[in-house]
Amino acid sequence: MPTATSRYEKTASLFALGLLLFGCYQVLKPFVVDMLWAAILSFVTWPMYHKLRDYKLTATQAATCMVLPIGLFMLTPFVAAASAIPDDVNRLLQWLSGQPHAWPPAPAWLRELPLVGDGASETWQSFAEDSNRVLDLARKYTLPASSWALEQGIRLAGELVHMGFSLLALFFFYRDGEQAAQHFVNLMQRLAGENTQRILAIVRSSLRAVVYGILGTALAQALASILGFIIAGVPYAFALGFAAFFLMIIPAAGTLVWLPISAWLLMEGEAGWALFLAAWFLLLVGTIDNWLRPLLISREVELPFVLILFGILGGLLAFGFIGVFIGPTLLATCYALMSDWLMRKEHEVLTNPNANGQDTD
Repeated sequence: MPTATSRYEKTASLFALGLLLFGCYQVLKPFVVDMLWAAILSFVTWPMYHKLRDYKLTATQAATCMVLPIGLFMLTPFVAAASAIPDDVNRLLQWLSGQPHAWPPAPAWLRELPLVGDGASETWQSFAEDSNRVLDLARKYTLPASSWALEQGIRLAGELVHMGFSLLALFFFYRDGEQAAQHFVNLMQRLAGENTQRILAIVRSSLRAVVYGILGTALAQALASILGFIIAGVPYAFALGFAAFFLMIIPAAGTLVWLPISAWLLMEGEAGWALFLAAWFLLLVGTIDNWLRPLLISREVELPFVLILFGILGGLLAFGFIGVFIGPTLLATCYALMSDWLMRKEHEVLTNPNANGQDTD
């Protein structure tokens, strides 16, 4: 009888514990993604926080010194983009509904080119008919597109609120992170044993590969794009830079940003600025990832591009904007852990052929 009572008490305790954990999850569910993003960011930037602590700053002071610049760096471009979307939509509506936009005539030097001058001039003039059809189509769908853009602006504002919660959680992760990290390491040691340090090293490398190498490079290219748009006088600089951030993750996808804008500048008779913008992207923005990415990440982690792409798109659909960071990070970490596990298994088979249970006699 005491055994049965003890079994019932244990079952009731487990049920109560599960119910308590479920209740905690329901309370924290709206902030799980925010806390996950804060944990990822604090993990990859922990060395900088540790250096601040070396200067005899308290945990609160060091956490504040970390969160303030990170918050300004992350929020400023997106706040500017969110606030600029309504004005950009109104300006686009005025531009499309305004006076006719004629394609400029072919320049004299183009007609004077030997052998190809006449054909090039005819091709140039054919663009006028195509551009008029494109503008007519754009005017037809202007209202639905503007409504969609405004909805995206409202959605972006909601994402900024979540980003604010992430920064708040980031502050506490910095301030109390050392104790929490020690608890996490103890938990990992109980689960993974002697493999704990290797697993943590893999997680750290994959996180830095995504956050620094992939997304950090795309952010640098987006900021350079915004600068180029501002110099050329393009009206939707911050909104276009926001779109460039996502496109720059995909090789050569940045062409979808600068090429239509260069064509628009040509239509407005600004051939010089159109050539400047094309050169800016081809010679500067398009080459940033060639030298910046190797500086930001270690060559120890080679991540398949398709994994990063699916992580970004899937994270965006599942978690919103913050999923752009979380999605590829999770996939990259799982990929690195699986690769390490498979390599260790192959190494064990090569070094100990009898481990698979086969008789080699």
